[in-house]
Formats: sequence, C-alpha cells, structure tokens
Amino acid sequence: MARGGKESIRPRGAAGQRSRRDACRWLRHGCSLAIAIACVIVTGVATAAQLSGQFGLDFVARRIPTTLTDEIALDTPTEFAMLEFAIASNLDINVDTSFGEIDLDLATNMAGPEHAVGVADFAIAPIDLGGSTLEDIHAIGEMWFAVPSEGVTDVNNLPNSAVIPPGNPLFVSARFTGSFECEGFEGSCLFMLEDVTFPNPNSSFTPLTYDHEDQDFGLGSIWSLSWSTPLGSFASLKAGINASGGAKVIKGYSDSGRVDSGVCSPEWGNCFLNGSLGGIPLCDVSLGIATLSDVTAGVAFSVSTTQTLSATLSISGKIDGKYSASTSISLLTDPMTSSGLNVRGSAGCFDFGISLDKLEITSLSAGCTTPLSFGAIAGSFGVSATGLTDGLTGLSGRLSLGQGLFSAGTSVAFAQRGDDFGFASWSTQLSFRFSPGTISVQATFGRFGLTRASISTGVSF
Repeated sequence: MARGGKESIRPRGAAGQRSRRDACRWLRHGCSLAIAIACVIVTGVATAAQLSGQFGLDFVARRIPTTLTDEIALDTPTEFAMLEFAIASNLDINVDTSFGEIDLDLATNMAGPEHAVGVADFAIAPIDLGGSTLEDIHAIGEMWFAVPSEGVTDVNNLPNSAVIPPGNPLFVSARFTGSFECEGFEGSCLFMLEDVTFPNPNSSFTPLTYDHEDQDFGLGSIWSLSWSTPLGSFASLKAGINASGGAKVIKGYSDSGRVDSGVCSPEWGNCFLNGSLGGIPLCDVSLGIATLSDVTAGVAFSVSTTQTLSATLSISGKIDGKYSASTSISLLTDPMTSSGLNVRGSAGCFDFGISLDKLEITSLSAGCTTPLSFGAIAGSFGVSATGLTDGLTGLSGRLSLGQGLFSAGTSVAFAQRGDDFGFASWSTQLSFRFSPGTISVQATFGRFGLTRASISTGVSF
C-alpha cells in the first residue's frame, strides 16, 4: 500500500548519530548474550521443573466494501461479498521451578513475527527486620522484542496494521521490578531501559523506515508505596523519574509505565509525584429527610514537570444505607469548583443517578437477567436499556446456553445514531471444549453486514 509523503530520514547531528549507533551496537550484543543465556537457563531448568503453557491459531475474516460498478465506489450491502483474512498464532510457555517462574510469550501474524516477551519472576524468602518481616518479595525481570509496525488505513478504507521496513525484530525494553509487603505496606520499584522512539503500533508513523540506527534508548524508574488498614483506610504515593505512568505498547503486548526521553536527548524527561489518602471515617450526617452514613473522606494530588500541582477532596457515603452518595471539590484553584452531590442506586431492575445540587436525573437505566433450564441444557437470558431520562439511547439482549463441552451465546444491540434509533450489531459465538483443546467460532454483524468473523483454536499442555 502506498505510504507516500513520509519523511525517510530523521535529521540528527553526526555526533549524535555515531553515539546512537555505538549504544545500539552495545545493546544488540548485550541482548544477544542475554538471549543465549536465557535459552540455556530455560533448557536446563525445564528438565527439572513443571512445564506448562498453551498455543493457539486464529483465523479472522472481515468483509471488503462491495462496489457495484467501476465508476461508483460505494459500500453497498450485498448478500455475497469478498473477504480479507488475517491469521495469527501465539505460544505461551510457563516454566515453574522451586525458586520462581519463567514465562515466554511469542506471537506472529500474516505480516511476520509480532513480539517476543520473556518474564522471569523469582520469589525471595521473607526477611526478618527485627520486629517486622518483609514478605511476598519478588524480583521480576523482563525482556521485550518486537517488529516495528504502525496503524494505517488500507485501500479498502479499513483500519489495518503494517510493518515498518525493513521489518527487523528489535530490542524494545528491559525491565526490572522489585516488590514487597510489610505490616500493611506494599512497595514496588520499576527500572526501565527502553527505546523511547519505538513506533506505537496503533498510530501512524511518519518516517518510511525504522531500524537499529533509529533507536533512542532512555532510562527511567517508577516508585510506589501504599498502605491500607482492615477498616478501609488507605494511603499511596507514586513517583516517577524520567518516566510516566502511561502504557508502553508493542504489537500485541503492553504494560503500564514508560520512559519519557532517550540518552541522546538534550532534554530531561518527565518527573511526577502522585499521592492519595482515603477511607478517612467521618461522623454520620443528617440531611433532614434522610441520614448520610458510612461517610468517608479522601484527598488526592498530582504534580509533574509538565503540569501544575492539582488536588481534589472527595467525600462519599450512603443514604439510608442503600444509595451511594459522593461529591468532590477541586482544591488549589481560584475559585474552587464542586461536582455537587451525586446519588447512585438501584430500585428493582432500574439503576439511576441523580445530581442533587441541580435536582435532576443524570442517568437512568434498567436491566434484568433470568436463568434458563431446558433439561440438560442450562443458560441465561438478559435485557438492558439505557438513556431512559431523555429517551431510549440503547437496548440490548443476550442469550447464552451450555451443555457439557458445548456452549453458545448470542447478543443483539440497538443504539441511537444521531436522530435515529435502530439496529447496531448482532454477535453469535459457538465454543467446543475438549481436553486439552478448544475451538471457538464467532461472527459479528453490523448495520451494513458482516464486520468480523473468527475461528480460534487452542491447545493447553
């Protein structure tokens, strides 16, 4: 597919380019050695440990918009249509030893290799600190490899994913996490070395190519500490150095926390500090016609090098022990703003939300589910409706049945589209489980016909 208009070379200085190449060369050699060592370790411990996992093969099809004539390119609904297919395979291996677990996640699709992620979780014996004990101690190491890809719109005007040439598997991230528990406290520290310019597979990428010499590695860390009591009170702190709490994403895999700048960047990355204190018990409050009980308060704040300090005070409770009520006040603003008193609850099959400061219903929905029994076949049927305050905006029904190794389910939904209310989707799924394998078939139909069909197979061992 055409990807014209993109810049093929990213401007950079000669010194920066040379240092980047040297860093990448060192990283490639180090990663190759790490992979070799990991293979030896996994091969050695697999003979003396419990090996388990699963692998699967998925076939996915979707309808290509139908054109009736060469001159007029219209997406015309037709009974018969052309389909485009995607085939993907994944393999998950778990090696459970006496000192920890090793997990390996491998995936590939029609475009070639997708990602390879290795995670080693080692449990450490409790440590006596003289009156207190550090327990549930874990040291977790991760290695991420992936082929760079980007989100595109193909010639059929459908969302797609394309490999960025030359399509070499690249080292993306190395992570180390340490965690512990002690006397109601939970702490963790995450250290990251990762390519901060690695393309997000869900977004468009401007340069035409991406390879080893384009990578820019950075270091970052995130520290967190939390405390809770059996009564529900809690406190937490999270700090990041050259990092943010957003997700690092590669094709088919993601995790929270990412580095914000590279070693070749002249600018320091983002640093942040978030904190919260909640579950603070307060006395009951009489509202005249009702009593607000189980009242608790909390405060949260956030500050970083990219934003000013912000803080919020929140109060929540229950009205007559049945309906939840809450309000929040933004602090450190002039003037301070409040969300008003919001009440949520249920009455029979109805769920509702009310804003008491404006004396108006903010949401109203209804739903019910009933079990079904047809001899050896059991299942359930449910229906739900939303937007009952200003007119129906959503209506859905679902039916599920199962007997032994076989299960089936179908659901239909209607939704508001502009000024019209009509059919939105119909999805059906059939599954058959036979140890150690599973087969699942699913098809989803939209307003203009088939949107997605899939056959998923898997074997566990």
